[in-house]
Amino acid sequence: MRDRGPFVLFTLVVGYGAFYLCRANVESSFPLLAADFGFTKAQLGTLSSISIATYAVGKVVMGTFGDVIGGKRLILVATSGSVLSTFAFGVSGGLTAFVFFAALNRFFQSGGWSGAVAIVARKFEPARHGLVMGILSTSYELGNVLAILLCSAITGWLPGWRPLFFLNPIIFAAVGIFVAVALRVAPKPGPPPPSPALRDSAPSRPKETDDATIPEIVRSLANKPAFWIAVVLSVLLTFLRVGFLTWTPTYLYELSRATGKGVVSAAIAKSAIFSSAGVVAALTVGALSDRFGPGRRAPVMAASLAMVVALVVLLAHGHVRSPLAAAILIGGVGLFLLGPYSLLAGALALDVSARRGAATAAGIIDGAGYLGASLAGIVLGSVADRWGWSAAFDIVAAAALVATLVTGAWTVRVLAQAR
Repeated sequence: MRDRGPFVLFTLVVGYGAFYLCRANVESSFPLLAADFGFTKAQLGTLSSISIATYAVGKVVMGTFGDVIGGKRLILVATSGSVLSTFAFGVSGGLTAFVFFAALNRFFQSGGWSGAVAIVARKFEPARHGLVMGILSTSYELGNVLAILLCSAITGWLPGWRPLFFLNPIIFAAVGIFVAVALRVAPKPGPPPPSPALRDSAPSRPKETDDATIPEIVRSLANKPAFWIAVVLSVLLTFLRVGFLTWTPTYLYELSRATGKGVVSAAIAKSAIFSSAGVVAALTVGALSDRFGPGRRAPVMAASLAMVVALVVLLAHGHVRSPLAAAILIGGVGLFLLGPYSLLAGALALDVSARRGAATAAGIIDGAGYLGASLAGIVLGSVADRWGWSAAFDIVAAAALVATLVTGAWTVRVLAQAR
């Protein structure tokens, strides 16, 4: 890391982590919205799915926009729009308004990660992208954990769901001001060395310099098999991650209610174990994958995802009745899922792009993932309504198995090329 790189990385971790203040509050409010308005899981799943589909579109739009206006400006646009949309959600009533403002919020939020990746591409050398992006990836796990715990505290202190949509955006706005000042005073970096070509990159590549146009960047990415592998894995792993983020509070609440001890704030707090485990996973997998190098991260991902399959099957058919036992299993899923997930729109996006195209690559990979994840709310919610949580976990296990097979095939290819 060069000159004030650690300070910039710290700022990005704090800044992007704060995005979850205006994201985790939506899922945390589901049990309260259901109680106040009588919403079914399918209706809440529709709210989740439409907002995530909008997020997916925003990822592509805002990602390419970030390569035009720069990472810092993109983060500030995303923060401002998210804060205003969250306030609007808080003063609304009725499913239609909730869906509209949740979707608007997620559209603006979609620019946060691409903006951060664009800054990393310009600030840090490629040899440490796995480690740097692993550290940066802790932002969305730590941010989610702290946001969930804050939501738990707010629902314990204040009645109803509306305080989640007033207090959280106030804090987020304050963090946004800090980021604006911190990135302004950080000195501009000199040009870093170009990103190394992947082993499976196309032999002839368009120019990848600071004056490359967006169409040239997209054509360059489209010629790389590793980019398409990252897109497919993003669809599968983001579906898994969003499925757990969306439904864990409700699932744990219903388990605890079956024991006669159902408390919404306690269920929300327990759900934080998923993202807490992801902090450890992102740091470990990011640093470990750097030892293999760009284009060689597949073996780490394949081994980790195989464990996810086993744990989800246990959740589905292990007759888990204790909320604590369920939370521990969900934490295990987070430990093995969120490491590979952190590589997709992080180190892998940087592996396949030049610094000018980093935001575009991250936006497309992440956008494809969230397009797939838009099904997590409505599909899993509807299945859980009709056939119960075991059937919903079966769908999750199937998606994890497909992801394991994809990374396994990628591993075989990588090892064959190494011979």
